[in-house]
Amino acid sequence: MTALTYYQDRISQLGITPEQNTFLRTWTQESSEKNLDGTIKILEHLQEREYRHLDHDEEGNFIIRYFNLQGQPYRWKKEDTKQARDFVRIRLATPGVYKGHKLGADDQKYFQENGSPQNPFFPKGIIKKYQAAAYCIGESETEDKSKGQIPTLFLTEGEFKSIKGELCNIDIVGLPSIHGFYNGETKGKLHGDLEELIIKCRVQKIVFLVDADLLTLKWGDGKDLAKRPTSFYSAVKAFRESLEHLIDNENIALKWVYFMHLKTKFVDEDAKGLDDLLIKYSAKAVEIQEDIYSLQNANSFFYGMVINDINRDIQGKLFRYLGLTDEQEFYKTYSKFIGPREFKFKRKRYQYDQESKEVKFVRHEDADKFMRIGIDWVKVVTSNNKFGKPEEEIIRWNISEIKRDYEKYPDFVNQIQKYDKFCNEPCFNGDYKRAHANNYNIFNPISLQPTEGSIEKSVFFLKHIFNGSSTIILDNDGKLVSENLTIGDPFAVALDWLTIALQQPKHMLPVPILVSKENNTGKSTYLKWLQTLFGSNMTILGNEQFKAKFNAHYISKFLIAVDEGFLEVDKKSEKERLKQLVTADTVYVEFKGMDLKKINYYGKLLISSNDADRVMKIDEGESRWFVVKVPVITGDRDPDLELKLNLESPAWLHYLLNRNIFHPRKDRLWFKSEWFITDQFRVIVNETKSRIDRILEEWINEQFLTYDETNLEYTLKYLTEQMNDSRVSKYKIDSLDIKAYLKGRGMLPSDRVKHVAIPVGFKSDGNLVERHGARSHEIEYKSFSGRPYNFERVEWLENGKNEIVRKIVRKNLDDNLDGLNLESSNSAQNDDLPF
Repeated sequence: MTALTYYQDRISQLGITPEQNTFLRTWTQESSEKNLDGTIKILEHLQEREYRHLDHDEEGNFIIRYFNLQGQPYRWKKEDTKQARDFVRIRLATPGVYKGHKLGADDQKYFQENGSPQNPFFPKGIIKKYQAAAYCIGESETEDKSKGQIPTLFLTEGEFKSIKGELCNIDIVGLPSIHGFYNGETKGKLHGDLEELIIKCRVQKIVFLVDADLLTLKWGDGKDLAKRPTSFYSAVKAFRESLEHLIDNENIALKWVYFMHLKTKFVDEDAKGLDDLLIKYSAKAVEIQEDIYSLQNANSFFYGMVINDINRDIQGKLFRYLGLTDEQEFYKTYSKFIGPREFKFKRKRYQYDQESKEVKFVRHEDADKFMRIGIDWVKVVTSNNKFGKPEEEIIRWNISEIKRDYEKYPDFVNQIQKYDKFCNEPCFNGDYKRAHANNYNIFNPISLQPTEGSIEKSVFFLKHIFNGSSTIILDNDGKLVSENLTIGDPFAVALDWLTIALQQPKHMLPVPILVSKENNTGKSTYLKWLQTLFGSNMTILGNEQFKAKFNAHYISKFLIAVDEGFLEVDKKSEKERLKQLVTADTVYVEFKGMDLKKINYYGKLLISSNDADRVMKIDEGESRWFVVKVPVITGDRDPDLELKLNLESPAWLHYLLNRNIFHPRKDRLWFKSEWFITDQFRVIVNETKSRIDRILEEWINEQFLTYDETNLEYTLKYLTEQMNDSRVSKYKIDSLDIKAYLKGRGMLPSDRVKHVAIPVGFKSDGNLVERHGARSHEIEYKSFSGRPYNFERVEWLENGKNEIVRKIVRKNLDDNLDGLNLESSNSAQNDDLPF
């Protein structure tokens, strides 16, 4: 069956003619024109536009258009967009697939844009009745108001049901979900248009109608079977509560509220919903209409009950009817679907005992949230981070409080798993184990199921974040054709970084640092995307959380991201903590109120910051940091990018788990440092130099460029004197600081005392001498004794240095030459300087 055939067949089944599917919107539009006397005349023009309630796209998906009571399309405005758009819902021709992308659930039948509101679906007849009642359009006001009255109004989940119901003379409004009667802005309050309809059309009785599968269940191991009926119960209860102010108002006609559902037997007859029932039993349409309007007295097709009294009817009668009173009633209500299997009901597990003919308690599900690690009792707590993503944390818990909370279950503590200690065994290949030799594995299994599919948006986004010239070729379906990668290209490094993390999670990796001065670059979206892939094995921290004394909230995670990170440039303790987390083999987990727990450590760090040039202090020669300057997104931003990335996550995970790593393993961080050292890395190195970095480096560079030596030797005493010369620096610098700085650069003094000749200037009476192919004035030296440091020109003036140093040296040389009464304007001679 083609997609379009699906649409046409469904329209035919519903019995909707083109005329019935057409909605004519009429409105007046004002314009103005100038009269001959200069005054302005206002003109009104009657405007018309035809819509179709139900339409289709090129894939055959239903486009369901929503109109308000004035007959105008519902409009809404997406965040970060200027133009409002019509509100529509999509009924998918192929469940779980929309525009070639797999959705979150394989059985998902509807698609609605992320961020769009919930609105009621008003069929044509309802809109006409409202307008007749509200605007008195007709031959006489009395006659038209009578036409606009709706004594009994039904609400049901689904647009097709309301359309088909109306064709069979049932006044019915569709809801996008069982909770779709809410006001879009205030949960718990009835939608304003529904309230307006009830008031203007003088609705006396209102009915919440659900499908025939209300009292059915789909058993699943570990699935809380009470969740679905509880959801129905909460929806009905909230619906009744939202009507309270209307019922209490004597000037409003509404006085009775009902709950109804199709009888359960129709599930087996493929007539689960009202539309299915009216199609299958079209010859009995009148009987169905009569039965549904019998409300609590319905007998043939429906079951109904009055729910006016919240305490008696809903919290009492309806609660029992749904089997929610206790486990015995629940099993009695749904035994057909549970059978002899163990089942979960309100976080507790039960099983029907054939001998006693009763449901027996097996265990409490909450026991899985607690553990004893060694002699310490802990609880696994889940909470959402600032992006709304769930993160797990292990927290110390008092055994006395556990006993107090579950005193009704005397065997509860014995059901809690006991482990000897923590362990850390990351695994993404499907061979995951929670326990290893009775040690609790703090690494969690990933929730995503790798599935081959389109990775188009994922490749696009990764390319945007890391840039580079490497490419991935995809076919028309967004699947891999080939990779065209280059060694050391940032995109290729990032791609391999993710691949190594998943395929060889125990291998150490460099730290990606995503920086940009601008907002809206996608850095935070990248972190949220990674958390979709790695699940609860990733945490996203702020600075304060990272600096906290206790580390249990992040040290056990596989991927530790510091968002909007700014590590104070001069704080060595923070820098050392970061460096340790890159290459450590073991760490101590520090829980509040518990002894330190040693575990193997395989964590990967990631930093994101808006401080592009000074995110942290980086020294020359460091090889841990993969710094990437993320560009601003150019052109039109895709408001659904994050959703599309999430939808592609199973396919992206499948791709990364099955591709070959491109870069060969060459270092303990896998990559050679030169493969991931970027221009932005060098910018940060230069910008975060300490005072001694800048002063000593500039002075040494100047000495090499001034005297054109291949190596220079200086004693610590001489260097200290020079650094504290007011002509060099206005700050006092201690000799110990200089010694520590040089040691940090890998420089040690000579192991013996010796005499060294240090250049101190040019001889005023000296001759010009040939040096390295250029003529310069004879240098004056002074002799010093000590254990000198040896400075090599190639290490300090690599690649000729930058233009700033070049200008500094030119100026100093010109000053020296002026002092010697020599020509300083000889550009040819200056251009021969060895930069």
